[in-house]
Amino acid sequence: VIITHSETSTGVLNDLETINSYVKAHGEALIIVDAVTSIGAVNIPIDELGLDVVASGSQKGYMIPPGLAFVAVGPKAWTAYETAKLPRYYLDLGKYRKDGAKNTTPFTPPVNLFFALQATLRMMQDEGLENIFARHQRLMSTTRAAVKALGLPLFGPDAVASPAITAVAPPPEIDAEKIRTIVSKRFDIALAGGQNHLKGKIFRIGHLGFVSERDILTAISALEVALRELGYEAFTPGAGVAAASRVLAES
Repeated sequence: VIITHSETSTGVLNDLETINSYVKAHGEALIIVDAVTSIGAVNIPIDELGLDVVASGSQKGYMIPPGLAFVAVGPKAWTAYETAKLPRYYLDLGKYRKDGAKNTTPFTPPVNLFFALQATLRMMQDEGLENIFARHQRLMSTTRAAVKALGLPLFGPDAVASPAITAVAPPPEIDAEKIRTIVSKRFDIALAGGQNHLKGKIFRIGHLGFVSERDILTAISALEVALRELGYEAFTPGAGVAAASRVLAES
């Protein structure tokens, strides 16, 4: 069973613990977790849950460019690896396991990213994991409060909100791409767009990794300007920033 933990296209955090319990009840099935945008933002007790494979990347919670992948493989998955018959070469995890024991890699590594990772791991160690998780929750709550204050629908309910990113539906009469264009051109801020059938129907505000409270306040201010410029006036100017400020002041 392959699950995406934090679904960035919709801003939803799937219930990993519950899904994992059903997989474990099956007995033979493996659970493989795409944790690309949840590791570094959410606590994932890999050993406690007995997750078989968990994969992530360097470009999200670890705050550096793409190019490194991190994979945790449990005993049950290694047993499956030994009997697997699918051809594999570059993505042969056994090669990485063998060379990792010798503090090396089976293929040429992106050395610059190793140095970058070393720097960000020191930053994360200084901040502390619990503080990192709390910061992501705080920025998520701040963003969602601001969006609600502007009268915009959130794409997913609070109960399943991802601490990595918030998906927002624009007013019915406004294409989300127009909001993104104004925010980008006037304020040099990149809001992510909707994908496939959601293109133009949602935009997404990221609060994962190297994102600060100031960044969120700035993005909300820019969003307010874009909405007013596009003729949406169902909010009092400054309402989003005020709501965000209240959350930050109280947390």
